[in-house]
Amino acid sequence: MTHHDTHHDADMPTDNYVDLSDLDDYKLEHKSQDLRGHALYSRDGTRLGTVRRMLVDPERDHVAALVLDDGRGVPVEDIEIRDGDAYIDPIEERRFFKPPERRHNVERGPVRLRRRT
Repeated sequence: MTHHDTHHDADMPTDNYVDLSDLDDYKLEHKSQDLRGHALYSRDGTRLGTVRRMLVDPERDHVAALVLDDGRGVPVEDIEIRDGDAYIDPIEERRFFKPPERRHNVERGPVRLRRRT
């Protein structure tokens, strides 16, 4: 296999990504890793936008993409966090993608509550 894996391609499979806020059984290892509301920059200093959503690839157990305030999805591997803002390697425009819509479907039935512990 070459160094160019399929998860780096512009047509990478994003349908299985799930919004972090929709996952009860996942949480970030550190609160400082919650990038929602913070700026995203490329390491060359270009401001890409403000992070609105964090998408998780449940098969790989890590944040695989960030959704910016303009609706673009940005695939991410390694993220550096400095003073609350996120920095990633420069990214080619063709690698941005349209993220899946948030799903708010619940099967018919009572809406149950669970006490936080």
